[in-house]
Amino acid sequence: MRIALDVTQVLKKEGRGIARYIQAVVPELVDLHPSSQWNLCIRGSRWSRRGLVDDWLPSVKRSWLPFSSWMTAGGADLFHSFGNHLPAISSVPTTFTLHDFRVLDNSQEVGATGARLRRNIARSDGILCQTEHGKSRLFEYFPKYAGVVSVVSLGVDHEHFQPQEPEAIAAVRAKFGFTFPFLLQLGSWFPHKNLELSLRAFSQSRSLQEGMHLVFVGGGATEAYKKSLQELSSALGVTDSVHWIENVSGKELPGILGASQCLLQPSHYEGFALPILEAMATGVPGVLSNSSCLPEVSAGIWPALPVDDADGFALAMDAMSMDEALREKAVVDGLRHAAGFTWQETARKTGVFFQDVLA
Repeated sequence: MRIALDVTQVLKKEGRGIARYIQAVVPELVDLHPSSQWNLCIRGSRWSRRGLVDDWLPSVKRSWLPFSSWMTAGGADLFHSFGNHLPAISSVPTTFTLHDFRVLDNSQEVGATGARLRRNIARSDGILCQTEHGKSRLFEYFPKYAGVVSVVSLGVDHEHFQPQEPEAIAAVRAKFGFTFPFLLQLGSWFPHKNLELSLRAFSQSRSLQEGMHLVFVGGGATEAYKKSLQELSSALGVTDSVHWIENVSGKELPGILGASQCLLQPSHYEGFALPILEAMATGVPGVLSNSSCLPEVSAGIWPALPVDDADGFALAMDAMSMDEALREKAVVDGLRHAAGFTWQETARKTGVFFQDVLA
């Protein structure tokens, strides 16, 4: 196979979900298919930032794809985008990874991004979905879609995400000043992540009265949204027990997870929610919303509550952080579940998908 891969989003800030996906799966694809030819494509002005990934797969060809001249992807048999971009004209089959339908579900976000997603679905020869939920949503919106559709889950780097040694946890606590037990919400600070539910539930929790803190690790919020979250924290009376941490490297995530009592995932919508599996692989229990794909990814191991149920979320976070029997069961079941997700398997199924499209 001669495959051109749009990896532009690998140049996004470290730790963002799609960038981590690309960084993990592409090397596995190259290793699994040594006789295939791979071309890593970078779009438009991002080409000027290619030096950021010079040490990432240096032996694999790189190409610049300006928006004005996307054509045949440099002699490839197939062009695959890991983001929401496809060439307007192509003489080879084109496919892409569909992360979520948030831009179509949310009327305020449709705009140009939603229009581009609709065009790409219409012109694509195949779509990779990350969950069965995502596949079902695809056919809700586009019941007559005739291309190849495959469900390929994301994976976990089990050498990186595993139960942490006490020394590693102590080092993380010392670096970030974690002198207290804490609940953790990990990921971008965007409205669909529903940080408000975590704050409201935390303010009602019994664990707060017993010295628990709440830590948000991520970033990316607009100044206005971050201010609204801080104002809510103040109104709820929990400001002194809530911490906002940005610019955390991927290497530090296992230690932060391992130091936490419980991961919170209250999102209104997720395409996959990789932190669920990474927390499970690290031996950490969690609580999540019952929205979108989250119950599917967690396989029913963690409590799942409605996105507006602060009372229920508070009870669940107390149970998962303070009830040792429940915690132990969630940890054991989570470790077993996460073990079934590897980047090698993600790459294998992705390669099968490419072959199906070319068949």
